[in-house]
Formats: sequence, C-alpha cells, structure tokens
Amino acid sequence: MLYNEEQVHALLPQKAPFAFVDEILEINEGDQPAIVAVWHVTGKEKFFDGHFPGNPVLPGVIQIESMAQAATLLTMIARKGEVNGRRPAFMGVENCRFRAPVVPPQDLTLKVTLVMSRHGIYKYSGEIFLGETLVCKADFSAAMV
Repeated sequence: MLYNEEQVHALLPQKAPFAFVDEILEINEGDQPAIVAVWHVTGKEKFFDGHFPGNPVLPGVIQIESMAQAATLLTMIARKGEVNGRRPAFMGVENCRFRAPVVPPQDLTLKVTLVMSRHGIYKYSGEIFLGETLVCKADFSAAMV
C-alpha cells in the first residue's frame, strides 16, 4: 500500500460522508499516469438506507464518483505541479457500462488511467473490479479549477 486511509482522506478534496477512496495501492506517474486504489464499501454508508432498504445495492452514480475521486488523486499526485491549489470539476461521462451489481460489504478495486490532458482538461478511462470481476467501466473528464 502506497497511501493508507488517513493519507488518502487528507489529500482527497471530498470528505466524509462523500469520500469513496480508502487506499492507494499503485501509482504510475509515467507517460500514461495510472492509479490502482481501493474503496472498502461497508454497507453502513447512509445512501444504502434508501438504495434499497433490506437489499442494498451500490448506486451507479456513486460508482462513477469513486472512479472520479481516484482520478482526482491520480492527477493531484502525478501532475502536482500543474494542479497545485486547484480542485476538480467533473465535466462528463461517456461509454459507461455497469456489468454486475455491487452488494456490500465489498472491497472495490478502482483502476483509472489519465488518457489525455490539454489546457486544464483531463480525460480518463476507469474500471471497477470486485476481485477479478469487472463491475463498471467508463470514460470521463474533469477540469482542475
């Protein structure tokens, strides 16, 4: 583990109860920056009270947000000089597919690659895994403002 929960939550602009990354396992800061992170979904998160009572399923929008937060961490670490003092502004999501439901408790592995950056706009490709099973995949973009 490169960054533990305390270190991740200190760096992440989003705070509890809206922080959806707990650990960073790997970071590649090279030509195509990438991150492997983990979110420990406990089932105690407040949104499970309504989605769905007695049969909790992790909402798709929260899955996308967890990838966006991993992307934020990647950009803040791999492109520190470019984005220092700025915060992310989510711009859009494309090609999103949900492959399997996420029922807590689960440890989600978030894999995000920075595929392009230009003029403060960052484009990413992300995947979420439960073990070896791909549960979500999306391309998305953000600006650091």
